[in-house]
Amino acid sequence: MAAGATAPAIPGYNLVEKRRPVGAHGGLATYYRQSLQLETSEGNEYGLYTKLILPTSERLCIVNVYLPPTSSLARRDIAETQATAQFELVLEHLQPQLSTIVCGDFNARVGNRTPVLTQEHPPRTVTDTYMCPRAKWFIKICELHALFILNGVHSPAAYTCHTGRGESTVDYILHN
Repeated sequence: MAAGATAPAIPGYNLVEKRRPVGAHGGLATYYRQSLQLETSEGNEYGLYTKLILPTSERLCIVNVYLPPTSSLARRDIAETQATAQFELVLEHLQPQLSTIVCGDFNARVGNRTPVLTQEHPPRTVTDTYMCPRAKWFIKICELHALFILNGVHSPAAYTCHTGRGESTVDYILHN
């Protein structure tokens, strides 16, 4: 979205957003039903943490993610470790006792790897078997926050990125 542009309004929904501080466009957004109450929202250009109160008074945490490819970070003179550290700051808001969904574009290809958790991770069926350098960090984050990778658990994980150079799985849904 262009700088200064108004986000689309969706009837019956509220919006929480975090725009990129530098650049003409980009950012993260979470739309949530107006019947839900927003407790808190924190974030930066790589992650947006939103805690909602459901009608049952339960809390639900949602984290949206956008980590640009390493090559895009390099063009902006941003180190990979700087971007991932900024995202990790957002994850510090997670509370393990609350139901949490982390979803978005990690630009990480993890193949069929799964995190080692206290509960056994269900097997995943994947189409993209390649592992990129960011995969190790991604799996570490899942282990640190006890997050299951849902892609490929109930049905084969589809490709989420389609370019002229090929297809890959770089977007994930994680849940505790």
